Amino acid sequence: MVVDVVWVVIVGSIAGALVSGVLAVGAWRDRSVPGAGPFAWLMVAAVGWCLLNIVWLTTEVQAVAAGVFVLTRLISGLIVGLWVIFALSYTGWEAFLSPSRIAGLLLVSTVYSLLALTDPLHGLIGVNVVQLSEAGLTLFVGDTGLVYQLQTGLHATLIAAGYVLFGEFLLRSRNLYRKQTFAILTAGLLTAGVHGLFVLGATPHPGIDITPLTFALNGVLVGVALLNYDFVSVTPLAGDLLVDELPDPVLALDTKDRIIDFNAAAVSLLGTDDLGSRHIDTVSEGLLTDIEHEEVFAMGDPLSYYDPQTSAITDQRGNERVRLVVLREVTGQHRRQERLEALQAATRQFIEADQPETVAELAVGFATRVLDQNAAAVFLAGDDETLEPAGVSDIVEEPMAGLTIDPEADPEHGLWRTYESGEQRIDECDGCGDPMEMALMVPMGDHGVLAIASADNSYATEDQQYAKILAQTTQVALEQLQRQRELRGSRLSIQRRNEQIEFFNGILRHSLRNAMLVVRGRADHLRDSVDESEEHHIDSITEWCQRLNEMSDSIKEINETVTASESERLDAISLSAAVKGAVESVVDGDTDVRVKLELDDEQILANHIAEEVMSSVIENAVVHNTSDQPRVEIDTQYAGDWIQVRIADNGPGISDELKTTMFERSISNNQTAGGFGLYFVSVMMDLYGGKVWYEDNDPHGAVAILEFQRADEAADTEAGEIGVTESGHGSAK
Repeated sequence: MVVDVVWVVIVGSIAGALVSGVLAVGAWRDRSVPGAGPFAWLMVAAVGWCLLNIVWLTTEVQAVAAGVFVLTRLISGLIVGLWVIFALSYTGWEAFLSPSRIAGLLLVSTVYSLLALTDPLHGLIGVNVVQLSEAGLTLFVGDTGLVYQLQTGLHATLIAAGYVLFGEFLLRSRNLYRKQTFAILTAGLLTAGVHGLFVLGATPHPGIDITPLTFALNGVLVGVALLNYDFVSVTPLAGDLLVDELPDPVLALDTKDRIIDFNAAAVSLLGTDDLGSRHIDTVSEGLLTDIEHEEVFAMGDPLSYYDPQTSAITDQRGNERVRLVVLREVTGQHRRQERLEALQAATRQFIEADQPETVAELAVGFATRVLDQNAAAVFLAGDDETLEPAGVSDIVEEPMAGLTIDPEADPEHGLWRTYESGEQRIDECDGCGDPMEMALMVPMGDHGVLAIASADNSYATEDQQYAKILAQTTQVALEQLQRQRELRGSRLSIQRRNEQIEFFNGILRHSLRNAMLVVRGRADHLRDSVDESEEHHIDSITEWCQRLNEMSDSIKEINETVTASESERLDAISLSAAVKGAVESVVDGDTDVRVKLELDDEQILANHIAEEVMSSVIENAVVHNTSDQPRVEIDTQYAGDWIQVRIADNGPGISDELKTTMFERSISNNQTAGGFGLYFVSVMMDLYGGKVWYEDNDPHGAVAILEFQRADEAADTEAGEIGVTESGHGSAK
């Protein structure tokens, strides 16, 4: 029984050395983790104490025992100092641990053993080891004194300080670290308590210190705490945060991208439960890259889409220790996005379609391919108030061949009821064939019905919404085709009308010119037969013949302008040349109206008829000017890309009521002036893409404003004045 106690302590010390050594190696490998370095050295010191204890219990040589006694005191002192250093580092006081303070702690905790080792130099402490027989055991016992007792008290104080640090951290740390801290405190108290029993003499023999024996159990407790609660590893940190029943796959990756924890959904996705401690790329190649890109990716069978979301988990010091990766499944959202993009692409195809049958086939293809339905068909309304299939899926092409929905023969048919009521329904589709016996029927306005078949005759709300969008898109495409047909018809009608107008105008001009030639010829023939006093009648006839011929040419040019396209109608012309030509055609020696010009040499978008347009406006200003000294001033102003020709007179002005109706067709020439009148001006300005209107002049008269598009960034300014002298001859000033 006596021998058993010694050997139990020896075997326990061996176990303590092995366990402490393993912990020292593990902690040293992860020494970058806060507290791991001091803990590794603490375990190395524990190994030394265990080995020295084995020698102490087995040696019979007094000199060896004396050396072991001093070295044991040195190692135990180092353990106390390292315990405090470990506590400071673990609880967040690492900044306090400067090299000088670390050296001071270790020196204070080992002062007794250092004095004992240097006793031959100063003789202050004598080391005396003697054998003592007690309780049937004969073992060496060290003789201790006052200094040793003081050192023991200091050790107790330092150990207590470490426990205070851990206790304070236990109260302020997160729940996750409280488990770890509590385990470390328990292990430390076990070792300290057993050593306290030895100091108090409560052991089978004064020479037996069973403290090293506790390092085996202490190591197991600390190992569980540190390895399971993220001191050397981070496994339990993630494990405590994972919810295994979470439907989304969850992975916990350490700093080396190894999977250290996972949930059931991750096992299902990756197809294996052998995930622990494996690098993520060895489980699924490329998965780490997808996660780091933080973009939606696809994987699995059947193919599903996942949006990776990564959260950093920190240790008690705030350092990132693990990445918690949640692979949020977004298959439904991604599928909806794909459908919207496909619908957008289909919309472009709908716009380009040129036949209703093409639109119907596009709608059927989209329904079967993108909406994942078994079959689809588009029924278009005919002129005879029937519904006929214009586009059908291949699977129902044969049974639907020749199918016509006639409301007179079958007014209760589901397709007709949908078309007539304009309400979406799920109903029987008689005559459509399998699998269209039951179908989702969506109205397309006056154009028809879209029918979609599902294998299980069920339609999710989302599918019904997309079917409605598809039907609306198809309806819009069909309406566009109808408008295009109507527009083409209108264009053809306009083209025919223009051709007819051109034909009759040509005949009119030809007949008119021939008639004028005859009239002028007869007038010239009569000239020699009339008295000289009556020749002015012949001159008047000749003049009117000339004017009518010129008017015929003008009508031809105007007609060509009206019927021409915009590119054919508009050209860059000189504004100043057009205005000057108009002035010269209106102002002659028979009028005393003075006309002043201040023009920029701009290029405007119009044609050669612009001169006739401005002549009509200038003539209106001249003819109706009743002032004693009639005057017309013409200048230009800029308005962005437009240029305004302002024709101002000092006449009686224009009433507000007449301003709004001046350019209407109902206004007669005698209300404006001769020529084609202001309605002609309004028509031509509209063809030029411009505007014309009247404003009041200050202090008297009116201002006609013609707004043209500028053809370029023009140029030099020309200023001049054209007037009529008292003799009636025009002059430039």
